[in-house]
Amino acid sequence: MIPEEKLKDFHTGSMTDAHKYFGATVEGGNTFFTLWVPDVESVDVVLFDASDNPWKSYNMNRLPNDDTIWQVQVPKDLTGFSYMYEILLSTGELLMKADPYAKQGQMRPDTKSVIAERSRHEWTKAVLNNKGDIAEKHIEKPMAIYELHIGTWKRNKQGEFLSYRELAHELVPYVKNMGFTHIEILPITEHPLDESWGYQTTGYFAPTSRHGTADDLKYFVSACAEQGIGLFLDWVPGHFCSDAFALSLFNGKPLYEESRLERRLNPDWGTLNFDIQKGEVASFLKSSAHYWLEEFKFDGFRMDAVITQLFIPNEETRPFNEEGKSFLASLTASLKKAAPQTILIAEDAWGHPKVTHASDQNGVGFDYKWNFGWMHDTLAYMKTPPEKRPEHHGKMNFSLMYQYDERYILAFSHDEVVHGEKSLLNKLPGALEEKFSQLRLLLGFWATHPGKKLLFMGQEFGHFDEWEFKPELDWGSLEKEPHQQMARYTKELLAFYKQEKALFQLDDHPKGFVWLDADNHEQSVASFIRRGKNPEDEAIVLCNFSNAAYSEFRVGVTGAGKYEQVFSSAAAKYGGVQEDAIRTAVADDIHADGRDQSIQIDLPAFTMCIWKLMERGSEAD
Repeated sequence: MIPEEKLKDFHTGSMTDAHKYFGATVEGGNTFFTLWVPDVESVDVVLFDASDNPWKSYNMNRLPNDDTIWQVQVPKDLTGFSYMYEILLSTGELLMKADPYAKQGQMRPDTKSVIAERSRHEWTKAVLNNKGDIAEKHIEKPMAIYELHIGTWKRNKQGEFLSYRELAHELVPYVKNMGFTHIEILPITEHPLDESWGYQTTGYFAPTSRHGTADDLKYFVSACAEQGIGLFLDWVPGHFCSDAFALSLFNGKPLYEESRLERRLNPDWGTLNFDIQKGEVASFLKSSAHYWLEEFKFDGFRMDAVITQLFIPNEETRPFNEEGKSFLASLTASLKKAAPQTILIAEDAWGHPKVTHASDQNGVGFDYKWNFGWMHDTLAYMKTPPEKRPEHHGKMNFSLMYQYDERYILAFSHDEVVHGEKSLLNKLPGALEEKFSQLRLLLGFWATHPGKKLLFMGQEFGHFDEWEFKPELDWGSLEKEPHQQMARYTKELLAFYKQEKALFQLDDHPKGFVWLDADNHEQSVASFIRRGKNPEDEAIVLCNFSNAAYSEFRVGVTGAGKYEQVFSSAAAKYGGVQEDAIRTAVADDIHADGRDQSIQIDLPAFTMCIWKLMERGSEAD
């Protein structure tokens, strides 16, 4: 039975463990079914045999102290059985619904719920300790996230989905070798349509059966932690799939979806917005989030489409939605209280203030938000032909006007390489060689700009085609030298990023970034300084977005001494024009970029390069 205190929490929207009381639970040889569904005549749970034929049904009873909740105890262990709820409406109509709290669903196209096996997975102390290490002081650490859709990253030899266990053996070593610090997987909450990429969810407590069981998923999570890789789950709190077998019109009328018609539908996606005014719906969503953290030990969430809650849906003027903000702040606060090391990431939230400020400071409570402004401006600038870039130079430098209002992730995500958007490589103008040069430059700018990093699968080796939801990425392209060189570049760029404290330690502090020249639109060059906590970590970054090479380019430096080029996207090993050699320059007493000293360097076209002071003052003479 559900304790009175828990029932109160459930109805008021403060319950975070509803998954322990609702759904199907096997205990002591009995199976209990519990369902919230108000304003109906009766509810039966219908069990199906191995052939998916109706096998037996059991009439459910209202709780004596709560007539909106139905329950039945079946004196049998029904583990592995599939089931649905048959709901009789006052009109005489019968609805067949999957269990909102099911821990497992059938493999699509079947849609029944399944009574899941009890977990046998044991979390080792080493795994749990590693998770703590991954999360500790993450704001001051490098973060390079590999975003992927696990169904199309790679397939097995038969062309079928890799299982969670196979991903543990193939994906984790790949990510580790490339140098990414975290993985973010597109939603694996159960969903009926592959092409929705998981964003149209029907099972908020069920890992999709496409890749195996819950214990298989835990094996994958453990494998990530064992290699020191953080793992984020893309989770969808704002809207849900409209398929009739699931949450839509669950009792014949809006129950989980918005009661206000004008806010109910997302016309762009064909999904339904949750009614977070209802306490029971808020408890459902909070419990889902807590379940994934508690049961599967994810290191955090990237929460999708928070705009549907922070702003009133379907209003062109985008007014703030205080109801939605209050719900999200309550959700993030409850997650942080239960698991303080959890990292919470918001997708783009337009211009909503204080998304990454603590909920007790009138913020929404996320740790990071995606910087869509930087992404859109940068890609628009890079897609512009080089001869036109001087006219659009402001797109490249504008982000620093608001960089420290929030904590940001610079995301080149799946949304930027689908639906006619082209891959990152193929967005860029010019011949193929110029495209690769500019992709290296783009990722160099991404790595050196303040903010944590995210890159969608395939872009690390210059995937030529956009992501078209084909069976798998074009791994065959890695047989060609330009793609091999691009993969090497990304790997060594990430290694350099992780070792240079100036590139991450003060990401969220203005002291970590200083422009040398933000306004050199004539030459399409941006130059700036990145700083860590220690002066010796200082790095000078130059990005030449022009197709012109500048053989005698002068850049201001912070002091006298000998400087060395420590990284360049134009290196020959990456396909560039600079042969392997140590490049140095001694500072002159020539004023440049507001500095008393400067160095003169060779700056090839489409190049990001980094210089550091190696010997001070007279030591360099």
